[in-house]
Amino acid sequence: MGSDGAVGRSAPGGVREHIASSWRRARLAGIDPDGADRPEVTEVDRVGRLAVAAEPVLRALAAELAGEPFSVQLADRDCRILDIWCDDRTLASAFDDIGLVVGAAADEQVLGTNGIGTAAETGRGIAVHGEEHFLAGLKGVSCFGHPIRHPLRGRTEGVLDITVAGGRAHPLFAPLLSRAARDIEERIVETARDGDRRLFLAFQEATRRRSSPIAVLGSDVVLTNRSAVTVLGEGGMDLLATLRTEVVENGPLTRVLEAPDGAGIRVRAETVADTADGVLFHLVPVRAAPREPVRRTARPVPTGRSVLVAGEPGTGRSTEAARLLGTADPVVLAATDALTGPSRHWAARLSALVGKGAPAVVVDDVDVLPDELCTVLRPLLDAGPTRLVLTCGPVEELSVPAARLVARCASRVELAPLRERRDELPGLVADIAARVRPGRELILTRSAVAALSAYAWPGNLTELTRVVTELAHLPGTRRIDVDDLPEHLRPGPRTTRLGGRERAERVAIQHALTVAGGNKREAARALGISRTTLYRRMRALDVAET
Repeated sequence: MGSDGAVGRSAPGGVREHIASSWRRARLAGIDPDGADRPEVTEVDRVGRLAVAAEPVLRALAAELAGEPFSVQLADRDCRILDIWCDDRTLASAFDDIGLVVGAAADEQVLGTNGIGTAAETGRGIAVHGEEHFLAGLKGVSCFGHPIRHPLRGRTEGVLDITVAGGRAHPLFAPLLSRAARDIEERIVETARDGDRRLFLAFQEATRRRSSPIAVLGSDVVLTNRSAVTVLGEGGMDLLATLRTEVVENGPLTRVLEAPDGAGIRVRAETVADTADGVLFHLVPVRAAPREPVRRTARPVPTGRSVLVAGEPGTGRSTEAARLLGTADPVVLAATDALTGPSRHWAARLSALVGKGAPAVVVDDVDVLPDELCTVLRPLLDAGPTRLVLTCGPVEELSVPAARLVARCASRVELAPLRERRDELPGLVADIAARVRPGRELILTRSAVAALSAYAWPGNLTELTRVVTELAHLPGTRRIDVDDLPEHLRPGPRTTRLGGRERAERVAIQHALTVAGGNKREAARALGISRTTLYRRMRALDVAET
């Protein structure tokens, strides 16, 4: 392996697929394989539940491996190092060279392929031998990493890693590490509050007796089966959290909750015995009268001689321009034509249209006009008999000449991107379906609406129209669920439980990545966060790599 840089470097020949995938992620992250960027070091909780549960297990593991050139690392769920047990000088020197100390981040987006970061990324135990490491500073060691999961909550609490000197470690280290991780998980349960264990047992008992939707909520414990997640949909957990307080204060209740799409959920709630604030919810879907979807009020038609229609590509600029002129087939002069020939030819076409007294002309995409043509067009906006409607991208992204041009327009219409119109999605879907396949009504389930709302829609209405057209021509059904959506719109298991603020954050990250062309550094800069933070939020919010 040379020092030719991340972009040109490939994984070792004959490499296992999960290692090759990890190298691809490291290259996309822009990591320097020679380790020029040291990990960010932050304060970590060394006396928290994970560290306390792990301490005696790590001590026993260190005793079992005495005499071996090894190191044991414990990391939290964000791959930050909580503890290092290392008596080997070679390993200690290697760690110092790359900045792997307590508090350092060891995730893949910082250290590339490694036992901690890759185990956290893949969610399973993994071995990384010598040359399989992405960083040159780690190629002299082998690592075994294994996730540590909370037995009651199912979430990853941290990662345990054994690192040994040499290009390949003894295969018995893998089961040894797996056993140690299980021991830590058991100690997490043992050190948990009695109330948490009772909540878990109540959930197990309820789901064992029936397959209907079940949820158990405590002050910091949420347990649901898959059918409960589907029934609750967007915002459902917030409703249950409100009911939990009422049940704790007033006792058992039965109530029908109205969901955003007009359907109902019959909820039977009762306290969990011998807990301070635990509540068990039995959920039954019920039918209710559908509610009229939210629709945007029609915009008034500006009366000025010149009008600007601005918005991102796909927001319907041309359609809005035609609406303003009251015709489905307006005279259109595309600014992009000026890019394929001499500017004077385009200027002559504009002069001919205005000189012949055309009642109205749409000039599309003025943000791409050469500067000299912006100067030609500007005086025509407030003189002559022809009404001009200009379209362009977001105003804040215009060049100075284009901004001066559109500033002369008497009226302005700015179209919101689809990601800012989530409440209108059911109505927009219905309108598009009626247009592309008259007589075909599409009914979206709550989970389908939530999935559409969680997507960033970089193509805006144009992309939505493609999706709805595909859905409208599905055979047999008019009820659209998550499984009917294109694969890239289906949420991962984590996104189904995101709250409103987290969904908005997810959409903002997706949009920043789209604008930056997938460049993580540029996206992080636009969002005002570090690249490490961006990667952590991408994982937490299940934002796919682009």
